[in-house]
Amino acid sequence: MTTTRQTQTDQREFDAIASREGRWWLVRVPALDAVTQARSLAEIPVMARDLVAALLDVDIDELTVNVSFELPEDVATTWAEAEALRAQAAEADRRAAALRRSAVRALLRDAHMSQAEAGAVLGLSKQRVQQLAS
Repeated sequence: MTTTRQTQTDQREFDAIASREGRWWLVRVPALDAVTQARSLAEIPVMARDLVAALLDVDIDELTVNVSFELPEDVATTWAEAEALRAQAAEADRRAAALRRSAVRALLRDAHMSQAEAGAVLGLSKQRVQQLAS
């Protein structure tokens, strides 16, 4: 995990990790082994910057704090599975589109059908056949 780094504008940059703990958000800054709380999502970046600034005794304007969120394990697992399925579906859509184009081109080229004929046998409009053929 990245700890602290200097940016080109001489700002110090830290990572903070927020997780929900009951009614509060727990905000950890691992590089400083520090923790604070926030009441709302909007408060998290403010509380994280305030914590780092106080511990290092620096002005808030000298800091950048990147906040990421830690999900409960079961939610993270479910989300990851959903994202994997979404990626598979997107790949299947791309493959299906390529196969449709190939089928239309084969009808036009090899079966010597007109666009109107290919559309009729595939249940597509002539315009859609033209799009798939090009």
